[in-house]
Amino acid sequence: MSYRTPLPGQFTTLLMIAEIATSRKRLWDLMEWVKQHKLPPCEAICNGDQPCHDMDDLWDALHGTYNLASGCKYDASVLDELPDEPVRVFQLLCTRTRPCYVRVGHWPCIFKESLLVIVPKPNKPSYAVPKAFRLIILLITFGKLIEKMIANRIQFDTVKHDIFHPNQLGGIRQRSTEDAGLILTHLVRAGWVKGLQTSALAFDITQFFPSINHEMFMAALCKQGFLPILVEFFASYLVGRSTVYCWNTFQSNLWSADMGVGQGSALSPVISGLFIALVMKLFYIKAAPLNTTLLSFVDDGTILAQSKQLNDNNVGLHKAYKIIYLLFIAFALVLEHDKTELFHFSHRCNTYNPSLDLGYAPHTGTTPLKPKTYWRYLGFYFDCGLTFHKHVCYYATKAFTTVQAMCMLGNSTRGLSPKQRHLLYRSCVVSIAMYGYHLWYFDGARNKGTMNQLKRMQQKAALWIMGAFRTSPTGGLEALAGLIPIHLVLKKLAMCAVYHVTTLFAP
Repeated sequence: MSYRTPLPGQFTTLLMIAEIATSRKRLWDLMEWVKQHKLPPCEAICNGDQPCHDMDDLWDALHGTYNLASGCKYDASVLDELPDEPVRVFQLLCTRTRPCYVRVGHWPCIFKESLLVIVPKPNKPSYAVPKAFRLIILLITFGKLIEKMIANRIQFDTVKHDIFHPNQLGGIRQRSTEDAGLILTHLVRAGWVKGLQTSALAFDITQFFPSINHEMFMAALCKQGFLPILVEFFASYLVGRSTVYCWNTFQSNLWSADMGVGQGSALSPVISGLFIALVMKLFYIKAAPLNTTLLSFVDDGTILAQSKQLNDNNVGLHKAYKIIYLLFIAFALVLEHDKTELFHFSHRCNTYNPSLDLGYAPHTGTTPLKPKTYWRYLGFYFDCGLTFHKHVCYYATKAFTTVQAMCMLGNSTRGLSPKQRHLLYRSCVVSIAMYGYHLWYFDGARNKGTMNQLKRMQQKAALWIMGAFRTSPTGGLEALAGLIPIHLVLKKLAMCAVYHVTTLFAP
């Protein structure tokens, strides 16, 4: 076998791969080499109709966009429909190691200063508007450590006292995106057993984290039975905050941040969860006659309606959407109607897929909301029959292309060793292909076609790991590469998930 001497540039690349994989022992850093690198956006950000030509205009555009809720009216009287909860005893205040800041109801001013880094959201068609970017808050390290400790204890107490709603899944420990997908799938299949058809209406909250109203949040804490000292602590934590916007190497002057909470703060998931919990409880009171279900994952909400006919589902969804819209107005939040999505689940072989007059522009009158053929929700691709062919095809293809791109990191003569390739595949590719397997892999499921796609992906990985010919037999190649057959991988993961259920405990 002939051996071709690497070119000077290739030799430098091989040295860098060897240093990262062997000297630093950080194989995962090499995955940045195989990802798709898009060109940075080069269009000017617009403030209204005018492009931002200098940095002052840019800061004004960013601050105006991420503080839209500043000055918006809220209606705390809507909380009167909920019963007053008794004052609860929180473990946070009972332990000897409780933070002194919570004990005195004060948050130091030095910890209220932050740096907001502007990060572009992925896969946006245009970056000419500030909403196409995400703000990540950077805090003082010591203050962030204290926030993390307080957040962990408050979340434990809120779950213990059932303050969060059972259908509230985002930002809470032991509640993940797969839990949301499993709940949705279970509701649809349970409806089919009863002869019911299910329709889903997904909505999104505009700038949820920056729009949380502090006064309304204080009223929500009192309604949920928080001790006065905890209410005083959160009042001190949210008032008097200031921030500096950072765009690449440019930084703005100090701006007041009197609204919302920053993404990246340890307390932001807890605050947002407590804020949205009352919305869900009020919805179930007001929408009790409609027989609808509301699921929430941070700022993504889904209303489910079940009945014998899809037209009856649309009637229920129309009324439920109006209720949730008015509730969000009372909480000083805004829905993005143009991002609302409609999807009908039906195991019947028919083409009837009715549209929905949402009652709010742009989905009203002659332009109703049309249902989707496939619905992407929290990374899952749903089809009307819950076959998940589209979902498995998408992630198997994504894993396959990742393996193909990883070929640049080594071959049979140079680069990563087979052991390192095996480790990189198991840690960085298998997790991509197996995302959401709980939804489609179970006893009695028809998944022979989906299995074949995953087998082809793993065959490609085994060829790369061993540097073998493409005509090599798959079974022996997987054995030499140390890879478990894909159907046994799924079986192992499913059994581990069952065992993990026994480790869950009620706080």
